[in-house]
Amino acid sequence: MRTSNAISILNTVLVCGLLSLGTIAVGQSATTEKVYRGSIGNSHIQMRLNIQGNNVTGTYFYDSVGEDLKLTGHLGDQGQLELAEFGAKGKQTGKFVCKRKLADEIDSECSWSKADGTRAALVTLDEQYMAFTNGLQITPKTIINRKTGVGVSYPQITGSAPLSAGAQSFNRRILALVQEAIKGFEPIDGRGSFETNYNVLLGTNDLISIEMAEYYDGGGAHPNNRFWSLTYDLSGNKELKLEDLFKPDSDYKTAIANYVVADIDRRAAALEQESARSEGRKPKERDEPLVSTEQLSELSGWAMTPNGLVVYVDFPHVMAFFDRNFIPYRIVNEYFKPNGAAARFLNAGSPKGL
Repeated sequence: MRTSNAISILNTVLVCGLLSLGTIAVGQSATTEKVYRGSIGNSHIQMRLNIQGNNVTGTYFYDSVGEDLKLTGHLGDQGQLELAEFGAKGKQTGKFVCKRKLADEIDSECSWSKADGTRAALVTLDEQYMAFTNGLQITPKTIINRKTGVGVSYPQITGSAPLSAGAQSFNRRILALVQEAIKGFEPIDGRGSFETNYNVLLGTNDLISIEMAEYYDGGGAHPNNRFWSLTYDLSGNKELKLEDLFKPDSDYKTAIANYVVADIDRRAAALEQESARSEGRKPKERDEPLVSTEQLSELSGWAMTPNGLVVYVDFPHVMAFFDRNFIPYRIVNEYFKPNGAAARFLNAGSPKGL
């Protein structure tokens, strides 16, 4: 997904928080395993890291290739990450450098380059949450058409045993939505750029919530970024709507709107602080909120994470990095249906590692 600089990248893909996949005891310390998805330049990747103290090992692959490259490196005292990449013959072929921790809300400043520092490219990495205990896993699939400029990665549930009806229905639904989005890509001169990558925001035996990050450049006045999502009840074989989570006639929309307005103001202030610091000036003060609850449009989408909801709002282009907003469950849990998907997930207890 293309952006003009590292700060705007991680503002269009705000990190919800560190999500641990699991912890494995190793002697007197522990190894934490994490999975990330993202991109190197315009190429979609998936990375698996094993973190023991400050030592890091792992692998990653390009969705379009599927072959693992080995990684080894370390974390700095402030969470900075340095990784060396090794090819099949054991020769170092590249390196990753993240100047800040991966969960930094403003910008982790990640890049990839060849081992000698040449061919540098911007990197995005977003942690995935997958806690399947029934043998299921998420496998990236691709649709690539270099002639028209289409490069899409989308998720499919796979497993050694026959898939449930819910898993099969999810696979068909997400593929249909991807194909529909591609069909709507109509570049002015017959060729443009249509890139879409996915994040697994929640993956359990019963629920899956996927976020799709789309970049569209059809040759118009400016490119367009948007998020869309799919949340599916695997056990009930049903695509969920936001209202399915809440009690009828409850005031959850007001609670969401109030929190989003306040949080946008907080994030805007943090961005201004960061810009002022980098430019060596004092931060500019605002006399009133950046947006009001009256200015919020209807939500364009939503998704679930282990710790809260993500909601999407279609703001004008100049405010597009506020399109994605995280709402902790504590803000809306009083409105949940007792037997709804969110309540069932929370009542099951926090998965190991959270």
